[in-house]
Amino acid sequence: MTSMIRWSPRAELEPVLRDPFFRRFFDLFDEPETAPRTWYPALDLAEDDDRLVVTVELPGMESQDIDLNLQGDLLTIKGERQAEKEESNRRYHRREQVYGSFTRSLRLPCAVNGEKVKANMRNGVMTITLPKAAEHVGRRIAVEGK
Repeated sequence: MTSMIRWSPRAELEPVLRDPFFRRFFDLFDEPETAPRTWYPALDLAEDDDRLVVTVELPGMESQDIDLNLQGDLLTIKGERQAEKEESNRRYHRREQVYGSFTRSLRLPCAVNGEKVKANMRNGVMTITLPKAAEHVGRRIAVEGK
């Protein structure tokens, strides 16, 4: 018995679209540079034995520009990166930096202790430390024997 698999050209092109070498080729077909673009800061989510750590790249932003919200297992990061004031005599030949507001929501893999969450910003990178709730930390159990 043979099974049919539906062909998906998009799925086959996915690795090519991610390759930095081919990315420049696809950039030729992107929207014009004058078109408004949205941006989302890159983030990493890591897990230790007793905490989750989220690092977010926020170049050119200050801590007062960021709004963090934790509801249950959903962490939401909002902010706005302001463009520098344009000088009237400056002509841009290329403009790639993206400005404006963003919202990122991240579902956490386990419950955290919301009362002990800490966030700090240094050199354009925000680090959010989320201690795990007691039931997710676990404990070591001694094994007794004769």
